[in-house]
Amino acid sequence: MVAFILAILCGIYGTIVISMTGFVELQSYIWYGFAFVFFAMGKLIKFYLNKRIPLWSVVSVYTLATLGILIFIITSIQISLSLPKEDEPGLDFLIILGTKPDLEKKGSECKYRLDKAIEYIDNNPDTIIVISGGIGRDKKIESMEMADYLIKNGIDKNNILVEIQSHNTRQNLIYSKALIDRYNSDIKRRTDITIVNDMGPVLEVEDKPQTIGILTNDFHIFRSMLIAKRVGYTQVYPISARSNRVLYLHMLVRETFAIFKYKFLEYI
Repeated sequence: MVAFILAILCGIYGTIVISMTGFVELQSYIWYGFAFVFFAMGKLIKFYLNKRIPLWSVVSVYTLATLGILIFIITSIQISLSLPKEDEPGLDFLIILGTKPDLEKKGSECKYRLDKAIEYIDNNPDTIIVISGGIGRDKKIESMEMADYLIKNGIDKNNILVEIQSHNTRQNLIYSKALIDRYNSDIKRRTDITIVNDMGPVLEVEDKPQTIGILTNDFHIFRSMLIAKRVGYTQVYPISARSNRVLYLHMLVRETFAIFKYKFLEYI
């Protein structure tokens, strides 16, 4: 009985997710897959009670399902524990990870990220923004669309760096780091030099470790920070934007799969 109820709930939630994310997002259909699994589990119990299948087959399926649920719960706890209690102030750079720029849609992940960036820059105007994101499925350059939104909302365009080559979170962070390194090199080359006792030039820019923030939605923070540390970031801090509460469960499930995929690929 419980399995059939869960199947119905998954089907209903899946329909809600699809209505909010669009029919082209294949990941949204995963809830129909869950509905089928729970329905099949309910049928297994009936088959066992009618003595059509052995007990071990039912136990095996339910054990696997329980293991999957436990993995999801543990991963969700890790994601929750990775969220910062407060934003790190005075960062040198703030990387906004790219996502679909559906800025007109209610509950847009992208809009939540950009509004959080505006809030952060209002309190930390010297921080340089790095927007990362290449061409998405809709053929729009994510970072350019996101930059336009920030500029329209009062952010100085001279305070924004744009990276347009990346197509996933790992590339976001690798290419953003390269862009920051190049920016720092350009700044050093443009820095005035002084002559000390005719012995030669001395740079007036102090070499110091720079603080970098990674801004993304709350469900995405855990994986993003693991990737950042794997690709060479040192003084890096999470800056968490909120996410759509209705879609939050869906995002947690999607992120659980993504974390295991990245572990398999040794990206984290």
